[in-house]
Amino acid sequence: CATVPPRLAPALAATDEAFSRMASQAPIPKEGDTPFTELPSGVKVKVIKPGTGTGDTVEAGKTVTVQMTASALNLNGVRFFSTKLDDGTPDPLMFKLGEGIAVPGLEEGMIGMRKGEVRRIIVPAALGYAAKGQNVGKYIPQPRSFVDQQALKSILKNPNRDASVLFDVRVDRVR
Repeated sequence: CATVPPRLAPALAATDEAFSRMASQAPIPKEGDTPFTELPSGVKVKVIKPGTGTGDTVEAGKTVTVQMTASALNLNGVRFFSTKLDDGTPDPLMFKLGEGIAVPGLEEGMIGMRKGEVRRIIVPAALGYAAKGQNVGKYIPQPRSFVDQQALKSILKNPNRDASVLFDVRVDRVR
């Protein structure tokens, strides 16, 4: 077993600590950042920008139109879904909450949002794509490219990987 030179030990210890926390917690907050709120299910939410809408709030049975990105925490935050097409054109996602078509933890993290609100939602594996086994195709949003779909499937099939997903969501409409 190799020994670590004394001059490198503090740097390696810091690296080990940071590495051990990867994908097991919300991103490390910066000074002045609002902390994440952890729901009883383990979903973590953080309001990035409060909503300006005074109408309906997101709840089960409501149809929402959203802009969002989805990133796999295990792949160092590599984005596998965006409602912006490759040319930058918005392609909003519309779905009805409570029908079981969206990732369960995503739906839970969106409850209470208003039009214009932006939230960061971290969904643990059990409430994410892994909730219905390894069948990525059961939930929206779906990775748009074959490469992105394969990356997500590789995380779900490997029991040694954390399948938590980070969503950045903006509500455009609630009805």
